[in-house]
Amino acid sequence: MAVCENPLISMFSNAYTDVLVDTWSAVWDDAEVEDVQVQGDDTKLYTNLVFAGVEATSQPIDASTMTNFHMDIWTPDATAVPAVFKIKLVDFGPDGEFGGGDDVDHELTFDATTTPALATGEWVSFDLPLADFTGLTTTGAIAQLILSGDPNTVYVDNVYFYRTGGA
Repeated sequence: MAVCENPLISMFSNAYTDVLVDTWSAVWDDAEVEDVQVQGDDTKLYTNLVFAGVEATSQPIDASTMTNFHMDIWTPDATAVPAVFKIKLVDFGPDGEFGGGDDVDHELTFDATTTPALATGEWVSFDLPLADFTGLTTTGAIAQLILSGDPNTVYVDNVYFYRTGGA
């Protein structure tokens, strides 16, 4: 498992050193992803985003000392209600394997009325306390990030876990 003693574990960002992510679009998802540049910054562009599976299965992320999850998105698509964007984290549990009986997960849903609010044509930053993922009772082997929802074209940047406060 990828273990980090730093106050930040980056999955994707030009500003930090990234941990290993096996795929940004799993074979079982419905999305297309490509690496693009936005104003000189590396960015993931998802199209046909019904749901996308981001996997770090060969080296699950040990986020047990982290307090928050961060991700920035931008979409040209309509974001008025009933459009939603969902972020799901999946921890494979102590055995580090999918389906081992100890997997836990939780999904958060965002729309134009939530905080943060989905918005068309502007970057939206998600700074989410891991405690908000109430079903995610362990975070020592996070192996999947699943993105889904109605915006079908989504640019993604700065995906990381971080710790606020003391150690």
